[in-house]
Amino acid sequence: MKQENWFEIGERAQVDAGVTLGYRFQGARQPLRIGAYAVIRSGSIIYADTVIGERFSCGHMALIRGGITIGDRVVVHHKVTLEGNLTIGSGVKIMAHVYVPSRTRVGDLVFIGPNVTILNDKRPQRVLDGGIDGVTIEDGATVGGGVTLCPGVTVGARAVVAAGAVVTKDVPPGMLAVGAPARFTPLPAELEAGNLPELLLPQTDLFGAREDESWRAGSGE
Repeated sequence: MKQENWFEIGERAQVDAGVTLGYRFQGARQPLRIGAYAVIRSGSIIYADTVIGERFSCGHMALIRGGITIGDRVVVHHKVTLEGNLTIGSGVKIMAHVYVPSRTRVGDLVFIGPNVTILNDKRPQRVLDGGIDGVTIEDGATVGGGVTLCPGVTVGARAVVAAGAVVTKDVPPGMLAVGAPARFTPLPAELEAGNLPELLLPQTDLFGAREDESWRAGSGE
Protein backbone atom coordinates (compact mmCIF):
# COMPACT_ATOMS: atom_id res chain seq x y z
CA MET A 1 0.00 0.00 0.00
CA LYS A 2 1.38 3.41 -0.96
CA GLN A 3 1.57 5.75 2.04
CA GLU A 4 0.10 9.17 1.29
CA ASN A 5 -0.35 12.28 3.40
CA TRP A 6 -4.01 12.96 4.14
CA PHE A 7 -4.77 16.04 6.22
CA GLU A 8 -6.64 19.32 6.70
CA ILE A 9 -5.09 22.19 8.66
CA GLY A 10 -6.48 25.57 9.70
CA GLU A 11 -5.31 29.05 8.83
CA ARG A 12 -1.99 30.61 9.84
CA ALA A 13 -0.28 27.33 10.56
CA GLN A 14 3.49 27.23 10.89
CA VAL A 15 4.77 23.86 9.67
CA ASP A 16 8.51 23.24 9.38
CA ALA A 17 10.17 21.29 6.60
CA GLY A 18 10.52 17.58 7.29
CA VAL A 19 7.09 17.16 8.89
CA THR A 20 4.71 14.34 7.95
CA LEU A 21 1.03 15.22 8.35
CA GLY A 22 -1.77 12.73 7.83
CA TYR A 23 0.33 9.57 7.58
CA ARG A 24 -2.18 7.25 5.98
CA PHE A 25 -1.84 3.85 7.62
CA GLN A 26 -3.78 0.74 6.61
CA GLY A 27 -7.35 1.06 7.89
CA ALA A 28 -7.29 4.85 8.25
CA ARG A 29 -10.79 6.28 7.73
CA GLN A 30 -10.51 10.06 8.08
CA PRO A 31 -7.87 12.67 7.28
CA LEU A 32 -5.88 14.28 10.06
CA ARG A 33 -7.60 17.50 11.13
CA ILE A 34 -5.70 20.30 12.88
CA GLY A 35 -7.20 23.66 13.85
CA ALA A 36 -5.91 27.17 13.19
CA TYR A 37 -2.63 28.70 14.41
CA ALA A 38 -0.75 25.41 14.74
CA VAL A 39 3.04 25.31 15.17
CA ILE A 40 4.62 21.98 14.17
CA ARG A 41 8.37 21.49 14.31
CA SER A 42 10.60 19.46 11.99
CA GLY A 43 10.80 15.70 12.25
CA SER A 44 7.31 15.27 13.68
CA ILE A 45 4.88 12.67 12.32
CA ILE A 46 1.13 12.95 12.88
CA TYR A 47 -1.15 10.19 11.61
CA ALA A 48 -4.51 10.33 9.88
CA ASP A 49 -7.61 9.51 11.98
CA THR A 50 -6.60 12.11 14.56
CA VAL A 51 -8.32 15.40 15.43
CA ILE A 52 -6.42 18.31 17.02
CA GLY A 53 -7.91 21.63 18.13
CA GLU A 54 -6.72 25.19 17.64
CA ARG A 55 -3.38 26.68 18.72
CA PHE A 56 -1.61 23.34 18.93
CA SER A 57 2.18 23.44 19.37
CA CYS A 58 4.42 20.48 18.66
CA GLY A 59 8.16 20.13 19.24
CA HIS A 60 10.71 18.34 17.07
CA MET A 61 10.38 14.62 16.33
CA ALA A 62 7.10 14.04 18.12
CA LEU A 63 5.10 10.98 17.08
CA ILE A 64 1.30 11.27 17.26
CA ARG A 65 -0.49 8.21 15.95
CA GLY A 66 -4.08 7.56 14.84
CA GLY A 67 -7.33 7.56 16.77
CA ILE A 68 -6.34 10.49 18.99
CA THR A 69 -8.48 13.46 19.99
CA ILE A 70 -6.66 16.56 21.30
CA GLY A 71 -8.34 19.75 22.50
CA ASP A 72 -7.37 23.40 22.04
CA ARG A 73 -4.14 25.06 23.20
CA VAL A 74 -2.17 21.87 23.75
CA VAL A 75 1.64 21.81 23.77
CA VAL A 76 3.50 18.58 23.00
CA HIS A 77 7.27 18.96 23.33
CA HIS A 78 10.04 17.18 21.41
CA LYS A 79 10.30 13.40 21.21
CA VAL A 80 6.93 12.77 22.83
CA THR A 81 5.17 9.58 21.74
CA LEU A 82 1.37 9.40 21.73
CA GLU A 83 0.65 5.82 20.74
CA GLY A 84 -2.90 6.24 19.43
CA ASN A 85 -6.48 5.65 20.55
CA LEU A 86 -6.35 8.11 23.44
CA THR A 87 -7.83 11.47 24.42
CA ILE A 88 -6.24 14.69 25.63
CA GLY A 89 -8.24 17.72 26.80
CA SER A 90 -7.56 21.44 26.33
CA GLY A 91 -4.80 23.53 27.90
CA VAL A 92 -2.52 20.53 28.39
CA LYS A 93 1.28 20.75 28.35
CA ILE A 94 3.34 17.58 27.82
CA MET A 95 7.08 18.03 28.23
CA ALA A 96 9.89 16.24 26.34
CA HIS A 97 10.47 12.48 26.15
CA VAL A 98 7.05 11.45 27.50
CA TYR A 99 5.47 8.11 26.52
CA VAL A 100 1.65 7.95 26.44
CA PRO A 101 0.09 4.60 25.43
CA SER A 102 -3.34 3.81 24.02
CA ARG A 103 -6.46 4.15 26.19
CA THR A 104 -4.95 6.97 28.23
CA ARG A 105 -7.37 9.77 29.10
CA VAL A 106 -6.04 13.22 29.99
CA GLY A 107 -8.34 16.01 31.19
CA ASP A 108 -8.07 19.79 30.85
CA LEU A 109 -5.29 22.02 32.24
CA VAL A 110 -3.00 19.07 32.95
CA PHE A 111 0.80 19.34 33.15
CA ILE A 112 2.97 16.27 32.44
CA GLY A 113 6.68 16.73 33.14
CA PRO A 114 9.64 15.36 31.16
CA ASN A 115 10.50 11.67 30.94
CA VAL A 116 7.14 10.50 32.29
CA THR A 117 6.22 6.93 31.39
CA ILE A 118 2.58 5.87 31.34
CA LEU A 119 1.82 2.15 31.16
CA ASN A 120 -1.37 0.34 30.15
CA ASP A 121 -0.70 -3.41 30.41
CA LYS A 122 -0.52 -5.18 33.77
CA ARG A 123 0.54 -8.49 32.21
CA PRO A 124 2.43 -7.71 29.01
CA GLN A 125 2.74 -10.60 26.57
CA ARG A 126 0.98 -12.97 29.01
CA VAL A 127 -2.71 -12.42 28.29
CA LEU A 128 -4.42 -12.53 24.89
CA ASP A 129 -7.50 -10.49 25.78
CA GLY A 130 -8.42 -8.04 28.51
CA GLY A 131 -4.94 -7.09 29.68
CA ILE A 132 -5.03 -3.43 28.60
CA ASP A 133 -6.09 -0.93 31.26
CA GLY A 134 -5.56 2.75 30.48
CA VAL A 135 -4.52 5.53 32.86
CA THR A 136 -6.74 8.55 33.57
CA ILE A 137 -5.33 11.96 34.52
CA GLU A 138 -8.14 14.26 35.64
CA ASP A 139 -8.54 18.03 35.21
CA GLY A 140 -5.90 20.27 36.73
CA ALA A 141 -3.51 17.49 37.77
CA THR A 142 0.29 17.79 37.67
CA VAL A 143 2.61 14.86 36.99
CA GLY A 144 6.24 15.64 37.78
CA GLY A 145 9.31 14.63 35.81
CA GLY A 146 10.42 10.99 35.72
CA VAL A 147 7.13 9.63 37.08
CA THR A 148 5.81 6.17 36.20
CA LEU A 149 2.03 5.75 36.13
CA CYS A 150 1.08 2.06 36.27
CA PRO A 151 -1.82 0.54 34.30
CA GLY A 152 -5.34 1.48 35.31
CA VAL A 153 -4.55 4.19 37.85
CA THR A 154 -6.41 7.49 38.07
CA VAL A 155 -4.66 10.70 39.07
CA GLY A 156 -7.44 12.77 40.60
CA ALA A 157 -8.37 16.35 39.80
CA ARG A 158 -5.80 18.95 41.01
CA ALA A 159 -3.57 16.20 42.43
CA VAL A 160 0.22 16.52 42.22
CA VAL A 161 2.53 13.57 41.59
CA ALA A 162 6.04 14.44 42.76
CA ALA A 163 9.05 13.87 40.52
CA GLY A 164 10.26 10.27 40.36
CA ALA A 165 7.18 8.74 41.95
CA VAL A 166 5.87 5.32 40.94
CA VAL A 167 2.07 5.36 41.12
CA THR A 168 0.54 1.90 41.59
CA LYS A 169 -2.92 2.91 42.84
CA ASP A 170 -5.36 5.79 42.41
CA VAL A 171 -4.27 9.23 43.61
CA PRO A 172 -7.27 10.92 45.31
CA PRO A 173 -8.24 14.39 44.06
CA GLY A 174 -6.29 17.23 45.62
CA MET A 175 -3.59 15.01 47.12
CA LEU A 176 0.20 14.84 46.83
CA ALA A 177 1.77 11.53 45.72
CA VAL A 178 5.43 10.99 46.71
CA GLY A 179 7.79 8.03 46.52
CA ALA A 180 8.02 4.55 45.04
CA PRO A 181 5.50 3.15 45.52
CA ALA A 182 3.75 6.48 45.98
CA ARG A 183 2.28 7.50 49.33
CA PHE A 184 -0.41 10.17 49.61
CA THR A 185 -0.50 13.28 51.78
CA PRO A 186 -2.61 16.47 51.61
CA LEU A 187 -1.33 19.16 49.28
CA PRO A 188 0.39 22.18 50.80
CA ALA A 189 -1.97 25.15 50.92
CA GLU A 190 -0.13 27.01 48.14
CA LEU A 191 -0.79 24.15 45.68
CA GLU A 192 -4.44 23.48 46.44
CA ALA A 193 -5.91 25.77 43.78
CA GLY A 194 -4.60 23.74 40.86
CA ASN A 195 -2.64 24.59 37.73
CA LEU A 196 -2.51 28.20 36.53
CA PRO A 197 -4.22 28.89 33.18
CA GLU A 198 -1.73 31.67 32.39
CA LEU A 199 1.07 29.07 32.38
CA LEU A 200 -0.77 26.52 30.25
CA LEU A 201 -3.01 28.35 27.79
CA PRO A 202 -0.75 30.82 25.90
CA GLN A 203 0.80 29.35 22.76
CA THR A 204 4.37 30.47 23.35
CA ASP A 205 7.80 29.22 22.32
CA LEU A 206 11.15 30.64 23.43
CA PHE A 207 12.59 29.92 19.99
CA GLY A 208 10.64 31.76 17.33
CA ALA A 209 7.98 32.78 19.85
CA ARG A 210 4.46 33.83 18.97
CA GLU A 211 2.90 36.45 21.18
CA ASP A 212 -0.46 35.08 22.31
CA GLU A 213 -2.72 36.93 24.70
CA SER A 214 -5.90 35.72 23.02
CA TRP A 215 -6.46 33.09 25.71
CA ARG A 216 -7.49 35.86 28.14
CA ALA A 217 -10.59 36.61 26.09
CA GLY A 218 -11.36 32.95 25.45
CA SER A 219 -11.35 33.52 21.69
CA GLY A 220 -9.05 33.76 18.71
CA GLU A 221 -7.27 36.86 17.49
